[in-house]
Amino acid sequence: MTAFHQKPLRQQLQALRHCHPVPKSAFSDGVEALKGKQIVILGCGAQGLNQGLNLRDSGLNVAYALRQSSIDSQNSSYQRAKDNGFYVGSFEELVPKADLVINLTPDKQHGPVVNAIMPTMKAGAALGYSHGFDVIEAQREIRDDITVIMVAPKCPGTEVRAEYLRGFGVPTLIAVHQDPEGKGLAWAKAWCAGTGGHRAGVLESSFEAEVKSDLMGEQTVLCGLPQAVCVAGFERLVALQVPAEQAAAFYQFGIEQVSESMKAGGVRLAFSKLSPAARVHARRQADKIKAAFRPLFEKHMDDIVAGRFAERMMTDWQNDDVELLTWRQQSSESAFEQAPPSQSFTLDFDRATGLVAIFAAGVELAFEVMVEAGVSPASAYYESLHELPLIANTLARRRLHEMNLVISDTAEYGNYLFAGPATDILKDILATWTLRELGEGGQFDAVDDTSLSLVDEQNQSHPIEAVGASLRAYMRER
Repeated sequence: MTAFHQKPLRQQLQALRHCHPVPKSAFSDGVEALKGKQIVILGCGAQGLNQGLNLRDSGLNVAYALRQSSIDSQNSSYQRAKDNGFYVGSFEELVPKADLVINLTPDKQHGPVVNAIMPTMKAGAALGYSHGFDVIEAQREIRDDITVIMVAPKCPGTEVRAEYLRGFGVPTLIAVHQDPEGKGLAWAKAWCAGTGGHRAGVLESSFEAEVKSDLMGEQTVLCGLPQAVCVAGFERLVALQVPAEQAAAFYQFGIEQVSESMKAGGVRLAFSKLSPAARVHARRQADKIKAAFRPLFEKHMDDIVAGRFAERMMTDWQNDDVELLTWRQQSSESAFEQAPPSQSFTLDFDRATGLVAIFAAGVELAFEVMVEAGVSPASAYYESLHELPLIANTLARRRLHEMNLVISDTAEYGNYLFAGPATDILKDILATWTLRELGEGGQFDAVDDTSLSLVDEQNQSHPIEAVGASLRAYMRER
C-alpha cells in the first residue's frame, strides 16, 4: 500500500483535486530563478533532449549526465546530446555540481537512477521530474534537504520542441512535492518558462493528481483509443473493399484533423462541421459508444487510483518487460502498420461522421470518469481533449510506430493494456457501420428541427465544453 492509499479518503480527494490555473503574470520573471544555476538532465530521449534544447535556448546552463557505460559505448543518448552541442559527463562528475537535477530517464529506470545519484547530490539541490510515477507509485524516498518539483508538459517531447520553435509552448502541469527551502514553486515556474510552457497555459497541481490523471488519459483517449481505432478501423475498411493504402491514410491523418478541430473549439466544433443529419447520427452513435466503453474506462480509472495498474506494470518490469515487448511486436505486425505508405490528405468532415462520433465519445467519457474519480475538471480536460491532437500529430508522421516511440514507456504499456479489449469492442461497433460513416459520406435519415436542436444542446452542454472554453481563453492570454 502506497502513502497515497494510506491517506484518509478526504485527503486522497484533496490531492487529486489540487489543480488550478497559474496566471500569466506569475511568469513575469521568466527563467530568472534558474539563471546562473547548473542544470543537469539525466537521460536524453524525447523529453530529455527537447526540454534541454528549449532550456538552453532560453538562456540556461544545461549539461547531460549519463551512466559511464553509456558514455563508453557512445550509445544513442550520448550521440543525441553530443550532436546537439551539449556537454556530457558521468553521474559521478556532474551530479555533485548540479543545482537542479532533472530526471528524464524512462520510468522503469527512475528507481536505480535516483538511488545512484542521491548520495552525491549536494545539500539543498533540487530534483525534478516530468511524471510523478516514481515518487507516488514506486514510493521513492528522497533526502529531506532536497527540493522535489515537477514540470510535466502535456505531450511527447517532440511536440515540446516543435511548439517552442514556433514561438509558443504546450500546456503544462507544475507541482512541488518537497520544499525544505521554500524555493520549489519559483524553480518550477522558471523551468516551465524555459520550456515555453508558460505561453500555452499552466496548471499548478500535485504529484498525486498528475500521475493518476496522466495515466488515465494516456491509457484511454490519448493513446489507447487511437491505437484501437487504427487497428479495428483499418480492418473494417479493408473488409469494405477499400484499398489498404487509402484505408490506412483515413485513420493516420483523419484522427489528427478531427482532434485539431476539437482542440480549437471543443467537441461541439467538430460536430458543427457535420451536416445536420450527420450531426444527429454522430451524436447517437457517440452515445452508444460511450455506453459500450464505460465499463472499460471505469476499470482503468479504478485500477490506476487503487495502484493495481502500477503493481502490474512494475511486475512486468521485473519479468524483463515480457508483456510490453509482446504487445509492441504485435502492434508492429498489425495490418495497419504493414499497409503501404500513405499520402497525406485533407479530411472532408462530411466523410468523418464515424471519427467524430468515436473521439467525441472518448473525450467525453475520459473526462467524465476522471472527474467522477475526484480529478479536477481542469486537469481532466488537459489529459483528455487538449492533449489528443498533440499525440495524433505523432501518429500522422509514421503511424503507431512513431506514437509509441515518443510516448513514455509507462504510456506505451498502458496503451496496449487498454487497446486490446478496446479493439474488440470497436470491432463489434464498426461491424454495423458502412462507408457512410467511414470515409465516403452519404445521406443520413432526414431530421427535424426539434431533434437537431436537442442534439446541439447536448453537444454544447457537456461539462467539458465550459471547462474547455475557459482554459482556451486562458491559454490565449498574452
